[in-house]
Amino acid sequence: MLAANNLPEPSCWKDLLKPEYKGHIQMANPNSSGTAYTTLASMVQIFGEDEGFEFMKGLHKNINQYTKSGSAPIKAAARGETTIGIVFMHDAVKQAVAGFPIQVVAPCEGTGYEIGSMSIIDGARNVEEAKKFYDWALSAEAQNLALEVNAFQVPSNKAAKTSDSAPDMSQIKLIDYDFKKYGSSDERKRLLQKWDEEVSVLPQ
Repeated sequence: MLAANNLPEPSCWKDLLKPEYKGHIQMANPNSSGTAYTTLASMVQIFGEDEGFEFMKGLHKNINQYTKSGSAPIKAAARGETTIGIVFMHDAVKQAVAGFPIQVVAPCEGTGYEIGSMSIIDGARNVEEAKKFYDWALSAEAQNLALEVNAFQVPSNKAAKTSDSAPDMSQIKLIDYDFKKYGSSDERKRLLQKWDEEVSVLPQ
């Protein structure tokens, strides 16, 4: 798609603001997608809130569709329906490993990330069984199962095996993502409302 449209390969977030990418970028709506909310929260942390929202406004001009699902943009890119998809890297890796002509890029300015989590609800039934499930899920044995189902996230247990195709963390500039602040429901609600009022309503 890049070659067909004579477009350069982007390597940084700010590359995506170039006018030549108009209509070539897809990302999910941050109201429906945790992936896209992580993107929004990352831009605020990388550039500061004012510049981060200016970035989102500039990006909006080049977006061809806000999808409901976080992984949909890279699936669309794999099918040739869009040129660039903003997604979690493991979703892009999955498409590349499946044989689609996808190039996985970690932006030069740095990028946010998420840590997959589980919760035991206070007062839940079968708490002891839930704790046993936790112990199993956090074991290297359980996390090694990712290799059998083509999941390319980086495991939390350092003793677990990581796919050769998974993102190489040593080659990615990760920001010091503030999970406490940007994971709070109040901050999430505030940023999403600001995105709705200042970004999504703009013409494309």
